[in-house]
Amino acid sequence: MPLSGMQHAHPDLYAKYRVSYEDREEIMQRKIPLLDCLWNDVVQFLPLHPRKVFELQVEIGLIPEIQPHKFYEINLNQLEPQKTVVFFKTEPGEENIEVKWLKDVDFTALQDIPKATRDYFKSLVGKAEEPFNYQFIPHVLYGGNLDVSNTKLITI
Repeated sequence: MPLSGMQHAHPDLYAKYRVSYEDREEIMQRKIPLLDCLWNDVVQFLPLHPRKVFELQVEIGLIPEIQPHKFYEINLNQLEPQKTVVFFKTEPGEENIEVKWLKDVDFTALQDIPKATRDYFKSLVGKAEEPFNYQFIPHVLYGGNLDVSNTKLITI
């Protein structure tokens, strides 16, 4: 469920997940081209295995070890194409955003961590700053709710 839907349906979950936008509230109001909605009106997914993100952080010395996490493994066929886009942001600034329909994206090309993400993680090594784990990694954005009751869980 998108964050905006949680506000009234599940206020406890809304409060929990809204914290990740503390001091970045403007992101929740980011307009998503093609879907004609806001950032907090979509559910976000990674196009690659999340373990890669944390393995890279360990490899470059950003974190000492991978902490346990759980993720849903979503089959793209579960997503309605007219409600699904891929969001690309290659560097800081709203001018560096591109959004494409799901059908127009080759997912095999999205299986590696982008150079911008690697550089971002390296810039945080030795600082007491928490990383945005998915910075500059393409996001699959879905403008709707998704039933995950029969979805496989990935544990890392």
